[in-house]
Amino acid sequence: MDDLLRERCLKYAAHISGLCGVECVVMDIAEKCFVGLRQDELKFCNHCTYEKRNLISTHLYGSYEAYRWNGKYIYYCPRGLVFVASSVSDDHGLMTASMIAGPIVMGDLNDAFEDMPDHGIRGILHDIPNYSTARVNHLAEIRETVTAYINMIPHSRVGTFVYEQEKILNSFYSVQDIYRDNHQDIPYPIEQERRLQKLILAKDKQGAQELLNELLGHIFFSSDFNIERIKGRILELMVLLSRSTIDAGANPNEIFYLNDSYREELAQMTELEEISVWISGIMHLFFNYTFDFTQIKHSDVVYKVMQYVKANYVKKLTLEEIAGCVYLSKSYLSTTFKDEMGVSLSSYINQVRVEKSKQLLLDGNASLVEIANLCGFEDQSYFTKVFKKSEGVSPKVFRDARGKAR
Repeated sequence: MDDLLRERCLKYAAHISGLCGVECVVMDIAEKCFVGLRQDELKFCNHCTYEKRNLISTHLYGSYEAYRWNGKYIYYCPRGLVFVASSVSDDHGLMTASMIAGPIVMGDLNDAFEDMPDHGIRGILHDIPNYSTARVNHLAEIRETVTAYINMIPHSRVGTFVYEQEKILNSFYSVQDIYRDNHQDIPYPIEQERRLQKLILAKDKQGAQELLNELLGHIFFSSDFNIERIKGRILELMVLLSRSTIDAGANPNEIFYLNDSYREELAQMTELEEISVWISGIMHLFFNYTFDFTQIKHSDVVYKVMQYVKANYVKKLTLEEIAGCVYLSKSYLSTTFKDEMGVSLSSYINQVRVEKSKQLLLDGNASLVEIANLCGFEDQSYFTKVFKKSEGVSPKVFRDARGKAR
């Protein structure tokens, strides 16, 4: 990151921090570090003793997601606090920095206490800014506008953050020389595909990127630059990348989900340059989101699911609906949630409903039928069954004993 961009980022980060009362820092993407301060100078994160804490990976994940989603992204750290990331690009559209605002407690403070087993953080939770969901969204929108001004170019879409134009062109020129110097048809280098698979299996990002650039050159020249033929070969290459990353340990459900959306994107493309940048981005995303950021992504997803359940527990919730909100398959969400939380998603929904019903049982005169309805239970009978399993007594006994019966 050049000095001018660094100064502008730090200047506006300070303004946002002063205006909003939220800590705002700048991250250098290439160096994978914070600008102008050490990790141990971060005001709140140093209190976190969570064993899965990985400060740099957490905020790199948020930064890349911001770049993926047009400049802004709201995410949860592994301990359940909210951060807002905004990406900053250079003149070529390459993400060089990001601005990270947080931590923030989003929503009800009491809910945050319930979800915060880390006592080191719980002790200072009252000192962390408490924003409503709407206010966090306002902050994200303002931050996106500020970083767009810093960029002086529009925020890019997925893939462009890996655009190394010079390297791609150099690979194309090398392949062009091969085709120009040979007057006969040159077979497509299947052996290079096998080498690419081996590099991915070894998680050699740089080697895989260089070889992928060469393969793209062969695809373009062997297809005589016919865009429809190139798209067909690119789809075959995506299958190769998918299988290779799965063999290297990536989660199949996540890869398949990414593939479905990418097929639609490829169908809309009309420029060869756009396709070459895009397929390079696909490979980097496969690496980043399946190897480097898996744990961070899982934590982010789980907390977003928890937030969604707390906001919608009064209505009927289906696994399909919740999975759609976090862009995961139903089976993948179920497995991830249980691995992270130790309980199934349906059990967690019932836990939330039981906690809400306990408040109503103690704070008002609503009937059990009304409380069951207000807390999203199908009927009073099911409410009583779930409540007794959780608390050891029926709702009526709990109310009569003012919450002290067990």
